[in-house]
Amino acid sequence: MRFWLACVLATITALSGYSQQDDWFWGRPIRGVVFDGLVHVNASELEGITAPFVGRALTETVYSEILGRLYALEYFQTISPNAINADGQGNEVIIRFIVTERPTIGRINFQGNSNLRRAELLSAITLNVNDVATQLNIRSAELAITAKYLEKGFPDVSVRSETIPSSDLRVTVNFHITEGQMIAVEEFLFEGNVEFPTRTLRRQLSQRTRTAVFSDGAFQEAKLIADIQALEQFYQERGFINARVIDHAREIRQDDRGRNLMTITFTIYEGRQFTFEGITFQGNRIFSERQLAERVRSRPRELVNMRRLQDDIMRVISLYQENGYIFNRIEPIFDQNEEASTLSVNIDIIERGRAHIEHILITGNTKTQDKVILREIPLIPGDIFSQRRIIDGLRNLNNLQFFSSVFPETPAGSTDFLMDLVINVEEGPTTDVQIGATFSGSADPDTFPASLMAKWADRNFMGTGNTVGAEGTFSPDTQVLSANYMHRWMFGLPLTGNFDFTSQHTRRKAVMANPNHVFNGDEMFAFPAPFDSWEQYEAWDRTPPNEFLMSYDQWRLSVGVGSGYRWSTQAGNLGLGGGFRIGMMYNSFDNNLYTPFDPLLRNKNNQWTPATSVFTSLSLDQRDLFFNPSSGYYAVQRFGWFGLLPRDQEQEHYIRTDTRAEWFITLLDLPVFENWSFKVVFGIHSGLSFILPQPAYGQVYIEEANMLAVDGMFSGRGWLREFRRKGFVLWQNWAEIRIPLAPNVVSWDFFFDAAGVRPNPSDFFTDFAGNDGSLVNHDTFFMRFSMGFGIRFTVPQFPFRLALAKRFLIRDGAVEWQTGDIGGGGRPGSGLDFVFSFTTSTY
Repeated sequence: MRFWLACVLATITALSGYSQQDDWFWGRPIRGVVFDGLVHVNASELEGITAPFVGRALTETVYSEILGRLYALEYFQTISPNAINADGQGNEVIIRFIVTERPTIGRINFQGNSNLRRAELLSAITLNVNDVATQLNIRSAELAITAKYLEKGFPDVSVRSETIPSSDLRVTVNFHITEGQMIAVEEFLFEGNVEFPTRTLRRQLSQRTRTAVFSDGAFQEAKLIADIQALEQFYQERGFINARVIDHAREIRQDDRGRNLMTITFTIYEGRQFTFEGITFQGNRIFSERQLAERVRSRPRELVNMRRLQDDIMRVISLYQENGYIFNRIEPIFDQNEEASTLSVNIDIIERGRAHIEHILITGNTKTQDKVILREIPLIPGDIFSQRRIIDGLRNLNNLQFFSSVFPETPAGSTDFLMDLVINVEEGPTTDVQIGATFSGSADPDTFPASLMAKWADRNFMGTGNTVGAEGTFSPDTQVLSANYMHRWMFGLPLTGNFDFTSQHTRRKAVMANPNHVFNGDEMFAFPAPFDSWEQYEAWDRTPPNEFLMSYDQWRLSVGVGSGYRWSTQAGNLGLGGGFRIGMMYNSFDNNLYTPFDPLLRNKNNQWTPATSVFTSLSLDQRDLFFNPSSGYYAVQRFGWFGLLPRDQEQEHYIRTDTRAEWFITLLDLPVFENWSFKVVFGIHSGLSFILPQPAYGQVYIEEANMLAVDGMFSGRGWLREFRRKGFVLWQNWAEIRIPLAPNVVSWDFFFDAAGVRPNPSDFFTDFAGNDGSLVNHDTFFMRFSMGFGIRFTVPQFPFRLALAKRFLIRDGAVEWQTGDIGGGGRPGSGLDFVFSFTTSTY
């Protein structure tokens, strides 16, 4: 501290001496600050120090502040100033600093570490080779090493460092470690506990005793403090509001192998059990007593739950804060009736004026434009401060997937009842470039399973928040070229606009017509080759053998245009969207060799025909993160009209509706490490799709490839062979338990799927209950069930799922397990199925 202050004074004196000869620069605006002599220090690191001074007049006070901040970094041994005439007229000044950097770290050594490996210690510190050797970062490393040893059960550890100069302005940093003796917890004992047995209290502790295999029992002082609080909270949540851990004794012994084992004895005062008498309010004029009481979930004559009671009080405070009353004094007064063992609470409220937003400031963004961030926050300067709107804004920013972290600050404004809102962001990568081989991602089992792929996409193009991308996929049977653009905000409104162009060639397979029975498409019981009757076709699950499938080529060119508007409501983000697609389709096969069963494929062979559609959707989204939700719900209704031109010009004419609903809740969120919690998220999903005839035609005209099916990848996971079973109704459901391994990157999932397809909409409603009230009206229930587990990646650059599924049916009311491709040795009903699919998120 004294050193750099002396340097500041010296440089000011030097500059003052220089100014006595020519003091033209004093009072001139600073155009910029440049550095000479930088070797290891990055100039961008210094911009955060110098940028706030650009444009300000150069004074001794300003100059002193710049130097003070630079020396405080501890990056430089010397800093020599110089003033440069920026424009030759003396109107602006550029400050040039000639610097000599401090030595950098050439090597890091650890001495005395017999119980922790070098790799463990290096991972615990942020100090790296080539970093500038400052007292601050070396001291931080000492503290990190100490914390690591404490975590491992070495309470008496001590760490000191020394720096040894070497050649080329480098130093070696040696950390000398005195580990002390490791202490492991052997046993937890309790005294004074009458209401709850020892085994129940032990389950409240985060520390574990030493076991032969599963736990080393390392004693940690920080966990001991947390465990004392956990024991007190356990009692206080069950009516013992005065319960305390009044003492904890430690006894250490050495076993026959010289290990230090500790027994910890907790002495507990339980006190009496209290019931809740109620909450009253005084001083409230803005909100009525009824409005405040609605926030209280604790009920009279119940046992007091102090945690729930504190949550009630916070909900009352939040009601004021959500409406801008953040300067109120809200004080709960607890009244214990010892004779009756009851507790009542009176909340004393002193109401003050509303807080307003004075400024909204953005920091940390280098690529993303300020307006892109500001428009996602439903507040502007002058608005009433709203905690709920700030939370909504943070959710919107996280859903952009532009930032690795977003956190707000609310410093006081220039006067009373004014506050600034500062949004701190840390930008992450938004450009995805992928070149290589990948699985096709198609659910069609006849599709070649791998393809070459090249993809480029920028989800934050030039910092505007818009998305632009191009993609090419190439395999023996499928080639796709596409380009897309999405404008997230149009005309300054939450109105999206998107455009895409797609060119695709696919080598497909189709069912052939029976030479003796060529149907027109309007017959109720039509059947393809090689079957001789409808009953025979049904017996084969409407799935002809592969040798009776014909191959044909299909080319598609299409342009899609869409738009959508969203409103922020109390129930969530309400979205209304729509668009249209115009394209051309060309099917090609040899008429002399093949006659397709599908009349649409049979007609207009080797001709370009239009393919048009229009769609609309309505959605409600209250999820915290759309790409990896842990709470909230989502519902959407889509409606599509396919075939806008007359039948003699366009082949396909049908209506498709899709109804989807999802709900998520976090079941468990337990902190395990400083930056990781054991989290369990439960989610359920249900979707129902119908294909219906257009009123003008009375029947559905659709190519078989576009009909609904259980694909085995996204619906009914594992049922890949069901792709050939087509229909006009698809009902898909799943329930999942998700355990994040790396938050928003990868998670371990367990799932249960139920999906089924029916040939006609009416079948869906009649298949659930027969005349006798049974579950189904036939031997085999049409739903396909599966359950399993796998890994799910949620990063945009790697959106894959890898899972193992176990399939089963319900036949004659009993479960019938299906034979899988993996394991089981070919035994009927055994084995699992591997599922590879893409992670899909609805937004």
